[in-house]
Amino acid sequence: MDLLTYKALDTGPGAPQHPSLAHRAWHGLLSITPTAVVFLVGLSLGLGAVGAQITSIPWLIVFSVIWGITLIVLMGMVARWAKHARGAQRLAT
Repeated sequence: MDLLTYKALDTGPGAPQHPSLAHRAWHGLLSITPTAVVFLVGLSLGLGAVGAQITSIPWLIVFSVIWGITLIVLMGMVARWAKHARGAQRLAT
């Protein structure tokens, strides 16, 4: 499924009327764009380079929160890829 399909599942006629927080979080995680993932990975690498040079605890907390968000987003991308692998494979013709 692509990003538009995930959006249709959330807003289409078959969408649940009152989705739970976990349901919304799961679909939100699966609908993150690859551009956002690349941006977060780049930001995390840059912050890792800076974080290794400073000793200020407040900045290290900010960096660790961003690193945690990046790991969660990467797990969402892996989950999306794993979900694609179960269905019919698209073949170029």
